[in-house]
Amino acid sequence: MTEKLPDFDAGVAYWTATSADVNGVLGGYGEGTPVPRLDATSSRLLILSLLPQLSTISPPHLPPSSAPSRPSRPFRALDCGAGIGRVTSTVLLPLFDLVDLVEPVEPFVVQAQTNALQGKEGWKWLHVEDESKRKGVRIWRAGLQHFDPLAPARPVKGELNGEEAGTSSKVELFAKLGKADAPWPEPAEDLKVAEEGYDLIMVQWCIGHLSDSELVAFLQRSRRALRQRADGTCEGYIIVKENVCKDTDGDGVGKIFDEDDSSITRSDKAFREVFERAGLTIVRREVQRGFPAELFPVVAYALR
Repeated sequence: MTEKLPDFDAGVAYWTATSADVNGVLGGYGEGTPVPRLDATSSRLLILSLLPQLSTISPPHLPPSSAPSRPSRPFRALDCGAGIGRVTSTVLLPLFDLVDLVEPVEPFVVQAQTNALQGKEGWKWLHVEDESKRKGVRIWRAGLQHFDPLAPARPVKGELNGEEAGTSSKVELFAKLGKADAPWPEPAEDLKVAEEGYDLIMVQWCIGHLSDSELVAFLQRSRRALRQRADGTCEGYIIVKENVCKDTDGDGVGKIFDEDDSSITRSDKAFREVFERAGLTIVRREVQRGFPAELFPVVAYALR
């Protein structure tokens, strides 16, 4: 039986017709449910366990002097399939100094910019009076299969990055907000990963719209954009947080195809196979707690 693959344009069309708010991007599990709060809290705790230097307070069981000191350099994060910027606002901006968002659906990137300008929740960090404490955000309109975190304005190998390739493969810097003199890397050149590499690349509830080969390629590009020491040791992490089906679902291949939005839900085994193909190791695996029982389990994989 031929495996059904996601149709990227069909997926974009589905989400374009969805309301550009938290309830819309979370499929009806918005502010009237515990999902947004539990999701954001769990993600922040996972990130702090991986990057404790981001914490601004000492652990309660340890003396203040034992808290890891935060380096003076800016900490950078990438929010993949960012939607309206929910994860950037509630998870990333409270912790990181500079955040890139990438999202292909135009109403969502427009709403993300609107939310950022309004300055509510974590977006407030873009508007603090003290310029030294103000944070920065760039919003990119692009599909992940066309986006290279190492150099966003450079075409992905084998793709034309412009109108000649069709609008679905275009990468557009949609907005730059917050700190006026933020040290953004030149988008057409490779990051200097020892200085400009991402400390975290967050991929949540979006990669069902990529085929396995597209996902492997994107994860490989992401790995090259993580922060590294001078000796090449990786210091950053990729977190993939997604719904997970059973390994026996989908005719036993551990994949369920959704005809409505043209996406794939993968099993734990299917994800592990993708990560292995991408050359990534699972550093931490956490199952999200407290979500409604009718939803697929949500698992966060911390990768390097």
